[in-house]
Amino acid sequence: MSPDRAPRTQVVLLVDDDLRTTRRLAAMLREDGLSVEIARDGAAAIARFTQQPVPDALVTELTTAHADAAAVSRFARAQRPGLPVLVVTGYPNLLQAAAFGDPPPLLFTKPVEYSKLRDALFQVLPTGRSSERPLIPEIKPAAVPRPG
Repeated sequence: MSPDRAPRTQVVLLVDDDLRTTRRLAAMLREDGLSVEIARDGAAAIARFTQQPVPDALVTELTTAHADAAAVSRFARAQRPGLPVLVVTGYPNLLQAAAFGDPPPLLFTKPVEYSKLRDALFQVLPTGRSSERPLIPEIKPAAVPRPG
């Protein structure tokens, strides 16, 4: 595969004002092969979605300064329809999923179990290989003859 056709690393935008925790989460996601950017508030996240290429997923605290998670999600999905949104909060009862648009966000209650968040991200991220042949051929089960 030529370098110009290599799949782009998946970009995840993390939005939270708790910079220490956000940096730790970003480091872990990078170790798992993702490209991660950090925004400290909703306004910074919205500004990031005005630049190309837009992130492939949004992981955000529910309540962020200057623009809440729902406003960030709606703006981001105007740039990238169907963008996966994962919401992290200590107040899950405050989530109004309909305010985020479709599809509804995935909800994670603090403290977040990293493996569950990571696994959810890998399930919702686009693979970037949809137009290419799979690296491993699909194996279909062989027909088993039935005894006579």
